Amino acid sequence: MSRICQISGIGPLKGHRRRHPHSGAWNLRAPKKNHTFLPNLQTVTVNTPEGKVRLKVSTSVMTSRNFQDYLTGVRPLPKELTKKSMRHKKQVIHS
Repeated sequence: MSRICQISGIGPLKGHRRRHPHSGAWNLRAPKKNHTFLPNLQTVTVNTPEGKVRLKVSTSVMTSRNFQDYLTGVRPLPKELTKKSMRHKKQVIHS
Protein backbone atom coordinates (compact mmCIF):
# COMPACT_ATOMS: atom_id res chain seq x y z
CA MET A 1 0.00 0.00 0.00
CA SER A 2 1.13 3.50 -0.65
CA ARG A 3 2.32 5.83 2.07
CA ILE A 4 -0.14 8.61 1.30
CA CYS A 5 -2.80 10.09 3.56
CA GLN A 6 -6.25 9.28 2.13
CA ILE A 7 -7.78 12.53 3.41
CA SER A 8 -5.18 15.22 2.68
CA GLY A 9 -2.90 13.51 0.15
CA ILE A 10 0.26 14.10 2.20
CA GLY A 11 3.01 11.82 0.93
CA PRO A 12 6.75 11.19 1.26
CA LEU A 13 9.15 14.12 0.85
CA LYS A 14 12.73 13.94 -0.37
CA GLY A 15 15.64 15.82 1.14
CA HIS A 16 19.19 15.48 2.45
CA ARG A 17 20.47 13.95 5.67
CA ARG A 18 23.38 15.89 7.15
CA ARG A 19 25.56 14.59 9.95
CA HIS A 20 26.84 17.89 11.34
CA PRO A 21 26.60 21.64 10.64
CA HIS A 22 27.40 22.34 7.02
CA SER A 23 29.25 25.62 7.46
CA GLY A 24 33.01 26.02 7.42
CA ALA A 25 35.86 25.37 5.02
CA TRP A 26 35.12 23.47 1.82
CA ASN A 27 37.05 20.36 2.84
CA LEU A 28 35.06 20.20 6.12
CA ARG A 29 31.63 20.36 4.47
CA ALA A 30 29.14 17.77 5.68
CA PRO A 31 28.22 14.98 3.28
CA LYS A 32 24.65 15.24 2.02
CA LYS A 33 23.02 11.86 1.67
CA ASN A 34 19.59 11.40 0.15
CA HIS A 35 16.80 10.81 2.63
CA THR A 36 13.05 10.22 2.37
CA PHE A 37 10.85 11.79 5.03
CA LEU A 38 7.71 9.67 5.53
CA PRO A 39 4.45 11.00 6.98
CA ASN A 40 3.23 9.63 10.31
CA LEU A 41 0.31 7.52 9.07
CA GLN A 42 -2.12 5.72 11.34
CA THR A 43 -5.00 3.39 10.49
CA VAL A 44 -8.39 4.74 11.61
CA THR A 45 -11.75 2.95 11.46
CA VAL A 46 -14.69 5.23 10.66
CA ASN A 47 -18.32 4.16 11.03
CA THR A 48 -20.48 5.08 8.03
CA PRO A 49 -24.06 4.18 7.10
CA GLU A 50 -22.65 1.69 4.56
CA GLY A 51 -20.46 0.05 7.22
CA LYS A 52 -17.01 0.47 8.72
CA VAL A 53 -14.25 1.96 6.57
CA ARG A 54 -10.54 1.78 7.38
CA LEU A 55 -8.48 4.81 6.34
CA LYS A 56 -4.79 5.65 6.47
CA VAL A 57 -4.61 9.15 7.95
CA SER A 58 -1.67 11.31 9.00
CA THR A 59 -1.60 12.40 12.64
CA SER A 60 -1.63 16.08 11.69
CA VAL A 61 -4.95 15.55 9.91
CA MET A 62 -6.39 13.50 12.78
CA THR A 63 -6.30 16.57 15.03
CA SER A 64 -8.00 18.84 12.48
CA ARG A 65 -11.56 20.01 13.00
CA ASN A 66 -12.78 18.72 9.62
CA PHE A 67 -11.64 15.15 10.32
CA GLN A 68 -13.22 15.24 13.79
CA ASP A 69 -16.52 16.07 12.05
CA TYR A 70 -16.10 12.94 9.90
CA LEU A 71 -15.51 10.77 12.99
CA THR A 72 -18.51 12.09 14.93
CA GLY A 73 -20.84 11.87 11.91
CA VAL A 74 -21.51 15.60 11.61
CA ARG A 75 -20.19 15.53 8.03
CA PRO A 76 -20.41 12.48 5.76
CA LEU A 77 -17.24 11.01 4.30
CA PRO A 78 -16.61 11.72 0.61
CA LYS A 79 -18.04 9.05 -1.70
CA GLU A 80 -14.64 7.90 -3.01
CA LEU A 81 -13.55 7.01 0.54
CA THR A 82 -16.71 5.09 1.44
CA LYS A 83 -16.40 2.63 -1.46
CA LYS A 84 -15.19 -0.71 -0.19
CA SER A 85 -12.56 -2.66 -2.03
CA MET A 86 -13.92 -5.51 -4.13
CA ARG A 87 -10.61 -7.38 -4.21
CA HIS A 88 -11.66 -9.77 -1.45
CA LYS A 89 -14.73 -10.99 -3.34
CA LYS A 90 -14.44 -13.68 -5.96
CA GLN A 91 -15.38 -12.70 -9.46
CA VAL A 92 -18.12 -14.76 -11.04
CA ILE A 93 -17.35 -15.72 -14.63
CA HIS A 94 -20.41 -16.08 -16.81
CA SER A 95 -19.95 -18.39 -19.78
